[in-house]
Amino acid sequence: MAKSNTTISPQDYSKYNLFFLSGEDTYSRDEAINGIISYFLSDDLKDFNFTQFNEEYCPAEIISTELYALPIMAEKRVIFISQVDKMNTDVQKIILMFLKKKIDSTILILSCLKPDKRKSFFKEIGKYKKGKSVEFKAKNEREISIWIKKQLTQKKRNISDSALRLISMNTSNNLANINSELEKLLLYTEDKEHEIDEETIEAVLGISKEFNVFKLINTVVSRNLKSAIKIGNALMKSKENRTDPIGINLLLARTFIAAFQISSLAKQSRININNAAGRLGFNNAWRDGDTLLCANNYSLTELSRIMRYLLECDIKLKSSFQDKQSAIIILFEKIINQAGNKNCQYLDYFNSLRC
Repeated sequence: MAKSNTTISPQDYSKYNLFFLSGEDTYSRDEAINGIISYFLSDDLKDFNFTQFNEEYCPAEIISTELYALPIMAEKRVIFISQVDKMNTDVQKIILMFLKKKIDSTILILSCLKPDKRKSFFKEIGKYKKGKSVEFKAKNEREISIWIKKQLTQKKRNISDSALRLISMNTSNNLANINSELEKLLLYTEDKEHEIDEETIEAVLGISKEFNVFKLINTVVSRNLKSAIKIGNALMKSKENRTDPIGINLLLARTFIAAFQISSLAKQSRININNAAGRLGFNNAWRDGDTLLCANNYSLTELSRIMRYLLECDIKLKSSFQDKQSAIIILFEKIINQAGNKNCQYLDYFNSLRC
């Protein structure tokens, strides 16, 4: 079976009669499935030549009949079996038996979230020569930003870097949900010529340009405790915002760890912060601005101490030691005001917190 980690193209369709699609990015996976179906079947013949089975509807006898049936007024018929990992052994045996017959008139699409490749069924599927396997992995923040920009560009819309960052960091990583938000933006900007900016995002999606997670990060690396507490409290109280205290701690950790790497290299190589950042690949003004600011505003000794503050906060957030909102506010105070205080002690894992 041919394998691909992320994509499937129309050029692949004619080469295979088995498509096995898996992964957590269900939006991209469903789009790929619809593309395969549309390639082989026109809308007017779909009712005659397409059948779908899932965990709730998977009668073995009917699946067997459908797999071997001939197309009606078409060259191909398509059978789609979702959640194939949850099918009983009878259905899986029927599928494997069908593949051994090498029947080209039926296109078989199988999908699931995460196959257990140790099982004999998936091992046999992997050996099938006329099969195509694609895993649609969940996209990270950078990939989501690229995807958003591509979707808008296809619809002839431009989006500013700040607006792109605002939407990508304040929505879930579920592409179906993000696409729903983009449809609102497309509708709102249908008769507008200017690019989508922060004001547009705030007006349409209700994402505040003042109260969002990267504004929060900026206030912390700028050592502005008052604003950090104000924005942090607003974010943690918001029902719409997806950034919980653990997420805030994680994003801060990424920024401070990167700043620590830059500062360490600068000291070791006896070069300035900007040169060290460039050597490490932190040279995107939009993406890395807060990291550079952090490396300039905190000394290497302070950054080293902050690593422990962040670990301490992570432990508290993942236990019942302290309520999560208080843990984050204490973290802000310790980073901004206590990073240079060598007498500020750390969490005793099982006893007490001493500040």
